Amino acid sequence: MNILAARKYRSLRQGQLSRDEAETRRLAYAIKDPRSPSADFATAAREMAALIETPCWLVPIPASDGSTRANTILASLIASYRSHVQVAQALRRTQPIESQCSRHRRNLSATPPDQHHLKATLWSLGTRQIYFVDNVATSGNTLRAAHDALQRGAGLVFADAGGHTTATGQPSLL
Repeated sequence: MNILAARKYRSLRQGQLSRDEAETRRLAYAIKDPRSPSADFATAAREMAALIETPCWLVPIPASDGSTRANTILASLIASYRSHVQVAQALRRTQPIESQCSRHRRNLSATPPDQHHLKATLWSLGTRQIYFVDNVATSGNTLRAAHDALQRGAGLVFADAGGHTTATGQPSLL
């Protein structure tokens, strides 16, 4: 599965961050919270919008508690920067999971894709490209779980914390 990222994300565990790295980290955390300043969402959305091919669907990834509010705000702003882009609430969590951020703080491994409890809520998205919208990709397992639920799509994140994404390239419909 292809995962597109606007920026690379470096952990504090890897040493002192540059000013740009610190700003990427701040924005990545900020856009997890729907109450964050709209300017933070707009910055991320502009950079993410440059990575997508249109026409397409943007599918917000549910947070660990099942809420899609923050990622829906992000997806809606991305759509506002590009024509022929629509947001679809096509995924839900069948039960909450522990957040990946919390797991990383406790030095636990990433949640495997089959334990993300993501289920498709829409199947009639036609043949348009699907992008799963999230703030950060760490292991990529959340995006793999979304892909498994809908049987296609590419990841679209603001920051890549796992070193496995590319900022360019044509995503596969499959």
